[in-house]
Amino acid sequence: MILAPTDRLEPTRTIDVSLSMLAAAPRPLRSRTRLRLHLGAAEVLGRVKVLDDSNSIAPGATGFAQLRLEAPVTALPYERFIVRSYSPQITIGGGQVIDPFAGRHRHKDLVRARERLQRMGQSENTERLAAFVEAAGDHGLKLRQLAARTGWTDRVLIEAAADARARGLVRDANGVLITPENFLTLCRQGIDAVVEHHAHEPLAKGLPRETLREKHFASCPPEVFRAVLEALEGDGRLVSEKDLVRSGTHSLDLSGSDAQLRSSLLQICEQARLEAPTIDEAIARAGVEPKDRSRARKIVQLLIDSGSLIKVHGDLLFAAQALNELEGRLQSYAASHEPERSIDVPAFKELAGVSRKYAIPLLEYFDQQRITQRQGDRRVILGRSRP
Repeated sequence: MILAPTDRLEPTRTIDVSLSMLAAAPRPLRSRTRLRLHLGAAEVLGRVKVLDDSNSIAPGATGFAQLRLEAPVTALPYERFIVRSYSPQITIGGGQVIDPFAGRHRHKDLVRARERLQRMGQSENTERLAAFVEAAGDHGLKLRQLAARTGWTDRVLIEAAADARARGLVRDANGVLITPENFLTLCRQGIDAVVEHHAHEPLAKGLPRETLREKHFASCPPEVFRAVLEALEGDGRLVSEKDLVRSGTHSLDLSGSDAQLRSSLLQICEQARLEAPTIDEAIARAGVEPKDRSRARKIVQLLIDSGSLIKVHGDLLFAAQALNELEGRLQSYAASHEPERSIDVPAFKELAGVSRKYAIPLLEYFDQQRITQRQGDRRVILGRSRP
């Protein structure tokens, strides 16, 4: 159909066009009519959708239409074409391609679609590029995609993109061009999603980043999602902490019964020292009713997130202070056993004053924290993990 550099152009099945009917055409061209498109070296069957409330283009008249083709073609803006009726095969009109990668138009959007096609058909390169970006919506467009839609050379494309950015017609979202209006809409969408999550989960530290992306930004490229978060973090409206996103004004200050339960859970674990309870045991000792255990688990998670409690070996809850003190004893033990700096399980049990039930999980925790390193049936004490 057309010669172009490898991977420069892309095939399409849906194109928006300006279509002129011959005065001698036997009847108006109506939506859903099947016809034959002659574009370049291609002849393809398809159906027409007239982008007008009348759903027809009269003989001798010109209008905007969308051609939905039964096979892919390669089309470029301003490329000329001819249409012939399906049967009998007679020429009924022709026109120009305007948008070779058009989306389907809803009836309520036809006025806006015609306005956009009018701009694309008459405007300069910069405004034409902005119109393509606008039509892409939340998806935005990369320069590679714009090259396929416009057929422009790299020089023309880069100049038009730079001018569109300078004039505020498009915004660069990590390599994806998107309109400022769509970008602001996505920002509001992101803020609303996080605020709504806080309202439903007041004890949660934040909304998982991946959940936010999958539920509210599924239609966006990852580059746009990252750009939205970067913009919202830059002005303080959102805060990212590891894999969570929270509102810049969200706090986890508890009051009333929740604050009392937090204190009780922390006190239970601190009093247990190194004979740590499981999560369920701590909640039971705090006198939590079965119906409130889900909420109690969220408060336990707050204590873990704050560093007050440390979860070891699945669900053992140790007070951070107790583990810090044990680490100090380990370092003193190592200093008195230079140069080996090693300890076996029986010696560790005696040092910690616990049974094997707690000694093994504690040693595995210290291995994970690189405080100790297992060598056979002994552990080498490496050094302090924190000042």
